[in-house]
Amino acid sequence: MKRSNKIYCAGPLFNRSERNEMAQIAQVLRDSDFDVFLPQEDGLEFAQLFPAFLDRGFDTKEAQKILNLAIFSLDVYEVINSDGLVLNMNGRVPDEGAMVEAGIAWSHNKPIVIFNDDERSLIQGSCNPLVVGLSNFDIISEYSQIPIKFKEKFSQVSKSITSDHTPLQFETTKNKGKAISECIHTQKDYGQLAELLITLFGTEPCIKS
Repeated sequence: MKRSNKIYCAGPLFNRSERNEMAQIAQVLRDSDFDVFLPQEDGLEFAQLFPAFLDRGFDTKEAQKILNLAIFSLDVYEVINSDGLVLNMNGRVPDEGAMVEAGIAWSHNKPIVIFNDDERSLIQGSCNPLVVGLSNFDIISEYSQIPIKFKEKFSQVSKSITSDHTPLQFETTKNKGKAISECIHTQKDYGQLAELLITLFGTEPCIKS
């Protein structure tokens, strides 16, 4: 029997409303036969574990250090061990930890689906290109569309890897960034820079599905 694709659920988890929303995202994926890793259910709970270290004679600083290292290590492993990542961008600003997790997923060639039905934005109503670029500038605003988008992405996943085992998507983007950097340092003409950007990217609008 074929293994179900596993999705890492990344997003804010610091109050009841945020946890409920993340649970809803995880459930819609489970209902579509995906496995999920939801940190609030499947990860390490700092507040629950912290007293156990104090009971064993650790001081506060050392207990915090151990738990922080453990949470970081577990979450990095779970992101890499997953087949894709859903990023919940709701909130006044995106969750910092979720941004790191999404970056790790992207650098390991994992399909990423961004969910956002929050109209607030830091860039005059536009999406932050460093974030939405992780999902090829595609944003989902309905829960029901999350598993559908993952099925589309998994059906399109290329197995191509560069010779040094760097994911092709990462290598391609890095090379484009290099070309831009070289242009900035050698050409101060914004017209020429604009021409390069058009050549590299064409039109890549921020799309909400």
